[in-house]
Amino acid sequence: MDHDSSKATPSSDLIDRVHHEHVHLRRLFEDLSGTFERIGAEETGQERKRELIESASEDMEVALDDMLEHFNQEEEIFFVEIEERFPELAGRIASLVKSHELMGQRTRWLHEQLGKPADEISRNLTVIQDVVQSMARMIEEHTEEETALFDDVLTKIPADERRVLLEKMREI
Repeated sequence: MDHDSSKATPSSDLIDRVHHEHVHLRRLFEDLSGTFERIGAEETGQERKRELIESASEDMEVALDDMLEHFNQEEEIFFVEIEERFPELAGRIASLVKSHELMGQRTRWLHEQLGKPADEISRNLTVIQDVVQSMARMIEEHTEEETALFDDVLTKIPADERRVLLEKMREI
């Protein structure tokens, strides 16, 4: 039984770390959604709207940086190693990379919107809010797809190789 638990630990650590990073990103977009609701509120004054927009812009920049760092880790380490070892998973990996690209594009678009004048942001608020909310959903769906891929792969890799993969991730 000890042998089995030693096998599960690296796998669990890896999945937990990836899941934690995805939860962090999803929460950033959920927080941004709340900020945009406050920006759109009738009773919010112009000065407060400007403060909220600045805060949202800073949060969006953090989200974009965190997202790109996380996606690069996955694409440059995990996905490469997985696809080399299990070429039959190339389609699933390509789908995850495509999701990364789409989420990156939408986040950049949102960040661009925040650089516009407050009155223009207010006019486009419904579209902006829809994109922010869709990002939280996309991250949730992406987390499920990625976790399923990692679960499938990690059950096929010996414990010592899982440890090496986890160590590579920690080095980044």
